[in-house]
Amino acid sequence: MTISKHLGRGAVALVAIALVAGACSSTGGSAAPASAGASAGASGASGAKPKLMFIAQMNNPSQAFSWKMYQKNADKYGFNVINIDNKNDAQQQTAAINSAVAQKVAAIAINPIDAAGYVPATKAAMAGGTVVCLSMVPAADNAQDGSTCAVSVDDVLGGNTAATAILNAFPNGATGVEIGGQAGHVAANNRHTGFTEGIKGKNIEVLDYKNPKAWGASQAQDIATDMITKYGDKIKFIFTHWDNGATGVINALKAANQSGNAPWTNDVMIIGVDGNKVGFQQVESWPNYSSIAQNAETITSKVMEESKKFLDKDASAVKENIIPFDIINKETIKNFTAPEW
Repeated sequence: MTISKHLGRGAVALVAIALVAGACSSTGGSAAPASAGASAGASGASGAKPKLMFIAQMNNPSQAFSWKMYQKNADKYGFNVINIDNKNDAQQQTAAINSAVAQKVAAIAINPIDAAGYVPATKAAMAGGTVVCLSMVPAADNAQDGSTCAVSVDDVLGGNTAATAILNAFPNGATGVEIGGQAGHVAANNRHTGFTEGIKGKNIEVLDYKNPKAWGASQAQDIATDMITKYGDKIKFIFTHWDNGATGVINALKAANQSGNAPWTNDVMIIGVDGNKVGFQQVESWPNYSSIAQNAETITSKVMEESKKFLDKDASAVKENIIPFDIINKETIKNFTAPEW
């Protein structure tokens, strides 16, 4: 199960998503299916239902779980689903899109590794009649013509929500740092924009902001360690763009505390984005932790719903779809079911 309120859920707008969110690495080789075949519950002869290909970085936990949700609910929306790993590589991503076209899939669901690099390939796919829907990220301003539809949280709003949480926690002002998501990723860009807008004109000072090369907890830990060394107890909060990255931040704070020279580290407020299993655990274990949660099952289901509508030329199809965030903290966690990813 993904995150769901016990009394029901609504739908939100960052990444993103952002978040997006997760661990990443780049590898070589040609694009090849990470998992392929009919979705759970599919029946009948091969090709009886239109085929949807999910393209994403499959060592990113949020995308691995999203793939699980595509398989779980594909039958409900009338699809057979297959998957190709883009391996966090632009050339692999383009090869995957081209492979989808060659396989004559009806629809592509894609969580792209960049803001607009995928556009030439997806535009070519769309010109041939393939529906392309972004999964967990909105279309960037310079990529509006690169997809048929998009389903995401609003990562700008996610960053803004993080700013609001910090303002509420420090009404008299505070200094802290921001550790972004993967450099260049649309979710990371939008979360940073929203956060910056949210603290503009307020008594909140960001001492430093850095992005890792990938959504890797160890990279977040390295950045946090450097910031702790540089700024010490001036750090009252750390906004980290993804919950798994915040694990690295916690490790860095614990290491500094164990040195005996930084007892202040236990009081640092940490905010992560994703609302995944790790995020839930950190809400419970860290003294002051909040996770801004996106619901992968709701998002992937909406991708399939809208993709099918566009295939059927349904006039009710919507290009931009926003799914609302949930805020998980010590006060609200009891109202939610922890996700699997």
